[in-house]
Amino acid sequence: MNIAETVSYDKDGRIERSASIGVNFPLFRKLFLSITIILVALLSFGIGRLSVAGNREPVRIEYDEQLTTDDSQSTTNKNQTASVINAVREESVVTSKNGARYHYPHCAGAKQIKEENKIVFPTPAAAEAAGYTLAANCKPR
Repeated sequence: MNIAETVSYDKDGRIERSASIGVNFPLFRKLFLSITIILVALLSFGIGRLSVAGNREPVRIEYDEQLTTDDSQSTTNKNQTASVINAVREESVVTSKNGARYHYPHCAGAKQIKEENKIVFPTPAAAEAAGYTLAANCKPR
């Protein structure tokens, strides 16, 4: 095989590929430059990212011990205060200045009494000692 057999020239003097050499890839020829540019850009971007990653400080998480201990103590205090308030509310009864009956705070009759007319007793026994009786439509929980 000599050079004349593998290379041929067109009428303008440019080299033509011979069909006997192999298959032509026209799409690859058109996209070769754009694919090369994209690959070089991606490679450059990746190398740039890798070069900066080592210069950063690691993330540190710090806990303030005072905040964690104060939160647990305040939560305990709040729970104790809430339980005392709930205990007082469970035992207390409400009556009106103008009425003769007392109601538990969860009853509908207690919710209808205006604030300026309300009298609150700590226990039902205290209300009965003052001369009030339990309303017929109100029952303790």
